[in-house]
Amino acid sequence: MKVAVNDIPSEGKELSFSDTAAEPRDLGPQVEAVVAAPCAQLRLERVGELITAKGTYAAELVLACSRCLGPVPLRLEGELDWAFRPLGQEDREEVELAEDELELSFYEDGQVDLTQALRDEMGLALPMAPLCRDDCSGLCPVCGKPVKQGEPCCRRNKIDPRWAKLAQLKK
Repeated sequence: MKVAVNDIPSEGKELSFSDTAAEPRDLGPQVEAVVAAPCAQLRLERVGELITAKGTYAAELVLACSRCLGPVPLRLEGELDWAFRPLGQEDREEVELAEDELELSFYEDGQVDLTQALRDEMGLALPMAPLCRDDCSGLCPVCGKPVKQGEPCCRRNKIDPRWAKLAQLKK
């Protein structure tokens, strides 16, 4: 959803939107499915050319377990606190930002793209290595099947022929 800067009155504007067009690949590589589309409730305010947005977001996703690739349901909820300023010619080149500018985003052509800002925020909130459970054993490196806790895997039953003589010494 794009909002024209001129449509934001000086007293502010309440806004709710849902990103129904969000595909799993738009949110992150570990996202397998979008169960409930990302939605946000914001209060936009304008001070000159600076636009601030504060509010909350929520979404329901299914991620892939980083060990066994099984489904990991996840409900994301969080607070939003954004600041946008117009993208100038000096911003198009590489510049060093001060610490207080790291939370700053930019807008072009007099429109703030809230959808992309929400997708970026959610991408940062996703776990880097989601797990279906803490003791997930992952996949067997030989056959590729999920290793079940307490059950033997084909890897454990086979001895590499190069080490067969050493295995006999162990017996």
